[in-house]
Amino acid sequence: MYKFMFLFLGIVLFGCNGQSREKREENNIVPEKETIRISEIEFNEEMHNFGTLQSGEIVAFTFVFTNTEPTSLTIEKVETDCGCLNAKFSKEPVGTGKTGIVEIEFDSSGLFGKQFKTIEIYANSKESKHLAIFAEIQNEQLEFKY
Repeated sequence: MYKFMFLFLGIVLFGCNGQSREKREENNIVPEKETIRISEIEFNEEMHNFGTLQSGEIVAFTFVFTNTEPTSLTIEKVETDCGCLNAKFSKEPVGTGKTGIVEIEFDSSGLFGKQFKTIEIYANSKESKHLAIFAEIQNEQLEFKY
């Protein structure tokens, strides 16, 4: 009985394989190609140093990028590694050779010492792009003496 069930299961599994590749091509049933041309994003600067700030200062910097590919570039989302960063970006598609912006606002409230923060740009580009900001925060209320 078990042999019959295994034989039947094998026939069903291998028999339901559908049309062969050649048969699909004959019937014009060809799977879509996954090679979609995607854009390349190129930033004028990928890092920015705000220098020395007093805790509580809010500063901003605008990263400018250029689309260097023949297809439009669309930024899908921007992620930051800290709640102290707020990002605004060009939401419209950026055509070939055109520029767009990613504006970063940094709130230094409650921070002290050397700060390194990252921003990750997700777009229809080959890879996500990483940006970074630096700052030295002076905070009289949180100073540590060794």
